[in-house]
Amino acid sequence: MPIGLDVGSSSVKVFSVDQRGRAALLGRRRIGTRRGPGARVEHDAEEILRATAATLRGARDGCRLGLATQRSTVLFWDRDTGRALTAAYSWQDLRGARLCARLQRSAGRLVAERTGLRLSPHYAASKIAWALRRVPGLRRLIVSGRALWGTLGTYLAWRLSEGAVYAIDHANAQRTALVALDPPGWDFDLFRLFGLEDLLAAPVLPALVPTFLASQPRLASAGRRFVLALATGDQQAALLGLGCRGPGDLAINYGSGAFVLINVGDRPQHVPGLLTTLLASWAGGADGARARYAVEGPVNAAATALEWVLRRLRLRLHTRDLDAYLGPDRGGARAVHFLPALSGLGAPRWIPGARPRFAGDLTAAGARDLLRAAVESIALRCAEILRAARKGGVPESRHAPVPVAGGLVRCRALLQAQADLLQRPLRVRESADATAVGAALLARDGPGGTFGPRGGGAARDEGDLYVRPRISADEAEARYKAWERAVYGP
Repeated sequence: MPIGLDVGSSSVKVFSVDQRGRAALLGRRRIGTRRGPGARVEHDAEEILRATAATLRGARDGCRLGLATQRSTVLFWDRDTGRALTAAYSWQDLRGARLCARLQRSAGRLVAERTGLRLSPHYAASKIAWALRRVPGLRRLIVSGRALWGTLGTYLAWRLSEGAVYAIDHANAQRTALVALDPPGWDFDLFRLFGLEDLLAAPVLPALVPTFLASQPRLASAGRRFVLALATGDQQAALLGLGCRGPGDLAINYGSGAFVLINVGDRPQHVPGLLTTLLASWAGGADGARARYAVEGPVNAAATALEWVLRRLRLRLHTRDLDAYLGPDRGGARAVHFLPALSGLGAPRWIPGARPRFAGDLTAAGARDLLRAAVESIALRCAEILRAARKGGVPESRHAPVPVAGGLVRCRALLQAQADLLQRPLRVRESADATAVGAALLARDGPGGTFGPRGGGAARDEGDLYVRPRISADEAEARYKAWERAVYGP
């Protein structure tokens, strides 16, 4: 029975999926996040490794494993001992912002054309450059070959294989901003652009491998052995796990950040303000490899933005408590608006220095008004991304319900706002985690079953529910325009 391991920003989870598509949770462990000055956000890599081992204890020996990790998170470790030499710098970490700002005018277009990404401190290259400058002795250890580096997936595969696997899959490698998109490969010009010549001077770079691994190496943890069939990013696993496997299919995943992805098929598509994402890759095409791509829009802060608001309102509420606190929606125009820009503003405007703020008529606004504005702002940002995609000519299946997943789907106020703004019903996965389940499905199906004529489809979930629009298209447009004017100005 295949399993999916999801190493996210707040927890590590393992799900299994049987041949009928039914998912079961095998283990879950929380992981901590440290925040510091200069917009620093990081994790303890050893804690993540321990949490991974704990969750894998519930899996059967010999399973096929799909590994999905938070993207852009990067760290360095000791080749001889395996111990982390640095923290795992989170994708939310902005310590490379100054370098990116300095390079933007001269190299912003080059980075976008080569990688499909924006020149942003969210991606790993600028964090790597920061570490080489600021961590004592790290540069010397890299050049001598004593220190290794990579994404979180690279580190876990290396540790669980006892050093036999030193590789980055194409999906996570793209998020370093050091990889050319089509075809995927290290771009040495980008290493030099970010001042990473020391990595090129090291004895070896991590091998670049397809997301569907042809070699399928052996891993071991908690006394169990696994076959690594898939390594990818969390959002790629979620999109494909929700069944979005053909061009025009889209999905929204609400977690620490929110991510809107639209499958665009076997050719990368570039849209102003959005990212071009490598969705999946495998060996065996006419040119030795094949790939599928997506257009993506990240909302940098979703659950983290709500946590920010709750702290300032001094409310101790979990996601499951939000609807009861907010009460029924009275409808009509909104007087209060919110911009969820905790880690800068992502797609499609990309304002790294943006900060969270309320706007509108705040004189009579109570805590419920402010919290509702924060909840609905996540749906508004997702609607803003889809507007940019449509304007850019991205094909979209407009009639099917939009699959949504992630921890915030427990908040019905968010889902209703999203259905209203998109004027489309949502299909909500309630009982299974889209990322871990998606990774298990992909490990089960392989590229042929995933992208073949019939495809493997999404996991079955008897708890799926549908949220349908309750307001007119005119009212939805007026609500969006009022928010846009309030948070961005006329």
